[in-house]
Amino acid sequence: MKKAMLFVIALFFSVAANAATLNLTKGDSAFTNNASQEIDLATGSTVLASGTTGNGAWESSFSLFTNDATPVVIEWSFNPESNLDNATIAFGVLGGAIQNFNITGDFSFTAILTAGLTYVLDIYDATGKALNYSLSVSAVPVPAALFLFAPVLLGFLGFRKKAIAA
Repeated sequence: MKKAMLFVIALFFSVAANAATLNLTKGDSAFTNNASQEIDLATGSTVLASGTTGNGAWESSFSLFTNDATPVVIEWSFNPESNLDNATIAFGVLGGAIQNFNITGDFSFTAILTAGLTYVLDIYDATGKALNYSLSVSAVPVPAALFLFAPVLLGFLGFRKKAIAA
């Protein structure tokens, strides 16, 4: 049993936590209206974009791609947040099913990206006063989460040892 516990501990320390590489580009210009778009960081485990909008209705479009399947955290933020009356965020595979979120302020959600597919990140039907917006997409390294399960696994090994002893 002691050897099994040492093996499990060694396994946890031997796993490297590498996040997938993401690529962010400007989306279809037909879906950009009354807003500027800038790609601040196009490639990496975190990609960033930003822009400014005018008064009234606006929309903006971005495309996201990865070569590795990975979970991501996607965050939209607005400054000042009070200038955004409402908007719809669209996320999904280009040419496939799209998930829409109706928002009235800063918004964050998680998703799992499939390798080799291009995803759309659009904001449309947005209304309000002039504001700055930013988009952040961060890959979450899955092996890093294994360390969260180490205490649970060691606890199960301890319960098993107690059950065998009883």
